[in-house]
Amino acid sequence: MRAIMVMYDSLNRKMLESYGCDWTKTPNFKRLADKCVQFENCYVGSMPCIPARRELHTGRINFLHRSWGPMEPYDDSMPEILKDGGIYTHLVSDHQHYWEDGGATYHNRYSSWEISRG
Repeated sequence: MRAIMVMYDSLNRKMLESYGCDWTKTPNFKRLADKCVQFENCYVGSMPCIPARRELHTGRINFLHRSWGPMEPYDDSMPEILKDGGIYTHLVSDHQHYWEDGGATYHNRYSSWEISRG
């Protein structure tokens, strides 16, 4: 089994063919959706980028009681749990906050990582 999670900060699903948009052409997203499971209901508790990513890692809404910042040593992390279970995980991101002071400790939860500035 392969799992790929694609996250975008500024892309509305209403703009994608796979979610029913008929006036934009997004063939690569459509092809990916045709071969995958596509979620229809996802609600975010935190809109700022790093807190939203912490929620995706931990599965817990936390911005109401935690500030913008890194994963804590005691936080469960989905990529880390998979990695510890013998599943290879890899992060590719153009999101510089994963690697800078104060936002770190996300990337090292993966088996490997790379940054590709967009």
